Amino acid sequence: MKKAKLGFIGTGVMGGAMLAAVVKTGYLPPEDILIYDKDAALVQRVAAATGAVPAASAAALARGAAVVQLGSKPQDFPVLLEEIGAALAESDPLVISIAAGLELRRIEALLPYQPRLVRTMQNINATIGESMTAFCPNERVTAEERAFVEGYCGCFGKAVQLEERHFSAFLALAGSAPAFVYLFIDELARAGVACGMGKALALEVAAQTVLGSAKLLQGSELHPYQLIDRVCSPAGTTIAGVEALQEYGFANALHKAVHAAYDRDRALASG
Repeated sequence: MKKAKLGFIGTGVMGGAMLAAVVKTGYLPPEDILIYDKDAALVQRVAAATGAVPAASAAALARGAAVVQLGSKPQDFPVLLEEIGAALAESDPLVISIAAGLELRRIEALLPYQPRLVRTMQNINATIGESMTAFCPNERVTAEERAFVEGYCGCFGKAVQLEERHFSAFLALAGSAPAFVYLFIDELARAGVACGMGKALALEVAAQTVLGSAKLLQGSELHPYQLIDRVCSPAGTTIAGVEALQEYGFANALHKAVHAAYDRDRALASG
């Protein structure tokens, strides 16, 4: 029987977003995609929305797909891999793990064979096709398979191959930082409210300003501080605000947040 090109074990928010992006971009046709989730009703909804093909079980999917993505929660991996380990060993697909905090060596130790394994880390912006995703293959993954993974991750944003030793830093910058950005936007809007603007309008203004600023930085060869200098006029409003941010510890708070997320991921990885 011909294998499906890609299988998703786990079709929740992240897995479902990644699947939808693959179909939407045309990277793979839906009939080449198998899906399985413990929530049978969810599988039926996802299948109806995308055209992907439901699998009878996780083990059946492991046997029936050339690439198998594991989208279970990290704490569920031991039970899942015990359930499908024999099927994976029999079929030897390329395995993709999207679980945060689980290093390649820990996943390999849970399997009865040496898999062709890729670890990825994406963020919530995959739901709108704007994720920043890192991937790291083990030594069994071929150049052709790495190219497939890079193209696959490119369906829902930008992708970069990264050494696994940098994954904790990447998680802090890309995985956790969207929450920091949302907090910044919300507080910026609240400050606008304090200055007399309605909350809905202030939130719209703050969000669009952050979006535009990010796009300008991405499309520019200038360093962020050069762009800051372009906005700041002598004795003007912006430099007064920048000085206030520096005085009240904006940079220090942001560094502390990134390091806290980094340290937490390192603790999870060593556990």
